[in-house]
Amino acid sequence: MLNHARDSISVASLAMVSKAIGGVSPLGWICQPEIVLIDQALNDYDIVWAAAGHPHAVYPTSFSELLECTGAQPMVVGE
Repeated sequence: MLNHARDSISVASLAMVSKAIGGVSPLGWICQPEIVLIDQALNDYDIVWAAAGHPHAVYPTSFSELLECTGAQPMVVGE
């Protein structure tokens, strides 16, 4: 039953955003978007786990490093 609950959460998360967790990397875009946004709340953490282009791949980084390498504009996303 525990695995079923965990699987349900993953499926629900995927259905909400249409992207698998870890599947959309903040780097390496073929066509760079005009604007890149980053949630200011990520600055509250010493380590940010960013997507690495595959649902089972992430890498540790920092908010400041993500800002630097992506050119993202910080903004408040939620409350």
